[in-house]
Amino acid sequence: MNDKRKLPNSAPDKQIKFHFDNQYIHDPKHYGPITLYQIGDLSCASGYEVGEHRQYCYEISYIVSGKGVFTTDDTSYPVQEGDLIVHVPGQRHNVIADREDPFRYYYAGFEFRQEQTDGEFLHISRLFQQVKHPVVAGSRAAAPVFTGLLQEVLNLSDFSPLMIETYLKQLIVLAYRGFYEDLASHYAPTASSDAVRDLVYRVIHYIDLHLLELTELSSLANELSYSYAHISHIFSKETGLSVKQYYDQKRFEQATVWLRQSRYSITEIAANLHYQSIHSFSKAFRRHFGMSPTEYQAIASHLKK
Repeated sequence: MNDKRKLPNSAPDKQIKFHFDNQYIHDPKHYGPITLYQIGDLSCASGYEVGEHRQYCYEISYIVSGKGVFTTDDTSYPVQEGDLIVHVPGQRHNVIADREDPFRYYYAGFEFRQEQTDGEFLHISRLFQQVKHPVVAGSRAAAPVFTGLLQEVLNLSDFSPLMIETYLKQLIVLAYRGFYEDLASHYAPTASSDAVRDLVYRVIHYIDLHLLELTELSSLANELSYSYAHISHIFSKETGLSVKQYYDQKRFEQATVWLRQSRYSITEIAANLHYQSIHSFSKAFRRHFGMSPTEYQAIASHLKK
């Protein structure tokens, strides 16, 4: 989406096989903390090029089939089926389909509503701004989310706004997780690693390994032989995440595993993950996922059937 509020994907083109494009540029749709500007499904013919334009909102794209190139500023990124791509406001962006195997892709252009963006989505928006490589490979979990979102937009009915908001949140969180989960591999030690990268990896590795024993993050100082203030500063500067945000994300991941397994009660999960109370755990969980642990467990149980 460009900064002149004229969308490059809108015009008919012989190089397009089909194009479903819903634009809300003059009448943005608000879904909780998210404003939706555009959503669509574009199947390209050989060598189709959208044309370079400047992003004025966030955009998440998913490659349904085929391959091609997405560009960000002056860098080209080859993409293929299953890849998820994120662009942020201010970037120059282009899309070029392969000549032999042109892609089909879904896309959604959105903004975070400042007045309704609290801790978690504010954090996600900041992480997106920090991303250096905008492609997450093998993100096939995004396909059914995008499909459901497009179906709701096409077939509006009772509770569609709620469903659209839910799908948008899922899509954004999936993109966030994709970048977030690359952290450990990105900072894994190599022959050319420097002290900063090594420290970041040691923090990641220690939290991953000792998640259930960690009660105070300040204990990292003793384990890693640096002050906690130094660790926190380096980690945040390098990753775009605070140490606490990384730790909390790992706790949420473990919580969802136990909720799906029904291995522990919610009270036990809260205690095992060192929350002060079931109330503080439930409040943090709802803020992060948009639903309570009980609701999450019920949905997971239903999906198993």
